[in-house]
Amino acid sequence: MRALALLLFLGLALAQSLLTPPEARVGEAVKIRGENLPNGRFPLALEGPEGSEALEVEVREGSFRLPFTPKAPGAYRFRLALPSGVLEARLEALAPQAPKLLETGLSLPGGVLPLPEGPWLGPLVQGDRVYVARGLLVLEVAQDRPEVLRFHFAPGRVLALRPGPEALLEGERALPLPFPPLPFSGKEEDLKELGALLEALKPPRPWPYFAYWALPPESLTEEDLKAYGEDLRLRGHRPELFFAQEGVLRMAEAASLLQAKDPEKARLLAEALLRHTPLFPGSLAFFERFAEGLEAQGHPAGALRFREALKVLRTWLPPDLSPLREGLLLLGLAYLALFLYLFLYHLPAQLKDLRPLGGYLGGWLRHPLLRLRHLHLAYASFGERLLALGLLLLLGAGVLLQGLDGRVRAQLFAPPLDQGTLRTEAAQAWLMDLPPLPEVRALQGYALLGENPKEAKALLQEGATLPFAQALLGEEGALAEAYRKAPHAGPIRSALGLGEDPWGPREPGPSAATLYRALFRVELTRFLEDPLRGFLALGLPLDLPGWGRVALFLAFFLLLLYHLLSFFLPRRPHAPPWGWALWVRLLFPGSLGFAGGLGLLLLLLAAYGLLRLLQGEGPGLLLLAYGLHLLFLVGSLRRPG
Repeated sequence: MRALALLLFLGLALAQSLLTPPEARVGEAVKIRGENLPNGRFPLALEGPEGSEALEVEVREGSFRLPFTPKAPGAYRFRLALPSGVLEARLEALAPQAPKLLETGLSLPGGVLPLPEGPWLGPLVQGDRVYVARGLLVLEVAQDRPEVLRFHFAPGRVLALRPGPEALLEGERALPLPFPPLPFSGKEEDLKELGALLEALKPPRPWPYFAYWALPPESLTEEDLKAYGEDLRLRGHRPELFFAQEGVLRMAEAASLLQAKDPEKARLLAEALLRHTPLFPGSLAFFERFAEGLEAQGHPAGALRFREALKVLRTWLPPDLSPLREGLLLLGLAYLALFLYLFLYHLPAQLKDLRPLGGYLGGWLRHPLLRLRHLHLAYASFGERLLALGLLLLLGAGVLLQGLDGRVRAQLFAPPLDQGTLRTEAAQAWLMDLPPLPEVRALQGYALLGENPKEAKALLQEGATLPFAQALLGEEGALAEAYRKAPHAGPIRSALGLGEDPWGPREPGPSAATLYRALFRVELTRFLEDPLRGFLALGLPLDLPGWGRVALFLAFFLLLLYHLLSFFLPRRPHAPPWGWALWVRLLFPGSLGFAGGLGLLLLLLAAYGLLRLLQGEGPGLLLLAYGLHLLFLVGSLRRPG
């Protein structure tokens, strides 16, 4: 019996075991198991790369399970002391597997984070954090668990991730993570890619404003639109500046389509546009139509809010110079008519005087200096010469005004000034390239205010002629002067405690109209420095090649010299034939009063009537001008001598 008991005891002892996996990764949790053990508490000694440690395990029903996570690579030895002896087990801890991108997602020591298929960048390992990026989105993940800790929205497409951590964006701009609140500088295709990522990953809201542009506008809630507006302001966008982003235009289009189907959603979108991005292509017409729609739906108070806001919006926009084109046509017709009249009226006397010199054209070859004394303006009176020069100068000034206006608008409503802010890198670089005029200095100071307040204050001081610059300086006298110059500017009124406009309190800053005036002065300065180069760069509605513009500039310059030369020529005595003079005067309205300037009114009326006739609006004004002209002409014939 004793031999049998001994054999049984030895069998049980041999069946006792301490089990561990042969290998494990550092940071990977494993189980240390004991099997066929006596119940009770027993000491467990651990020896590893980091030293020794004494543990205790409790055996129940003959087994135990002890979780263990190796912290360093190397060999670990476990020794369990039992009454029957010591059990030993070994574990080899391997270095942790580096995170890597797989087709299915991001492989981490703690598992795999599923990711949408696409060109992900990374991973970048920084301590216990891992970063991957795609398009405008950077994910921050913990190594020990496969879930996103933070979503970082980049203001431009991410090209690479760098230690720091930081991200390299398009335009060779490196930004630290998390990203500072900068204006969006990406492209429309970046937003499309971001929209797919938002749908797949569903990051927690609120988001940056440009992330909402990646969603269908009709899906945005009131909370989304509130967060959208707050982020726009946080990143330096201003309602007084122009917005041409596709996201804004999509919101306006959606509001127009939803006004009949879902009036409440349309109202939310329209109010968000009005409050945060009110100046976009066609915005005034959009808000006017929306106000009319509200009135038709029985909401006169809502319509009134839009119409009152429109009055302020119009003051933020550049002046409307659309009538200038018709004015230039009017001046051009009047000038050509006057020039032709003076040529025809004095032609008989001119031909008579030029006959001894070789004729009208031959005189230029035989006696060119004498021929200059017989210009047809030399036969005109001083008043007629002055009137012709005045019309030419007005025409030239009008063309210059239209050209400068076209060039300024081409810059004002195009990148980088069409992003609703001057605090983008591109806008700041563009401003730095402008001539150092006081207005430009003020704009540069405003653009740098968030990054370099000291330098910004110095620049604002240089350009303190502008009201917004005076208000930003914050001095009591400057604020009062700013109010005198711009008493209806909401930010200035807010700074003085005099109330605010519908856009609420905000930092003083330039409006689109302020930008227009500053750029107009810049372009005028450049034109005066180099008139020929400036004329070639004017934004004129002329489809002319470069040489054509040069020819046009030279023609105007020579014509101006011709008019100026006529003032140095003595008037040639002459008496045109009575019949010829009558017929010429009959053709040109106002010709009886050109010498005194009064006939110009009839001439302009006739030119305007001709324009209306060419536009298909009837000959009424042209007939009126000729009727009045005939009355004066008949009256002059009946007067004695």
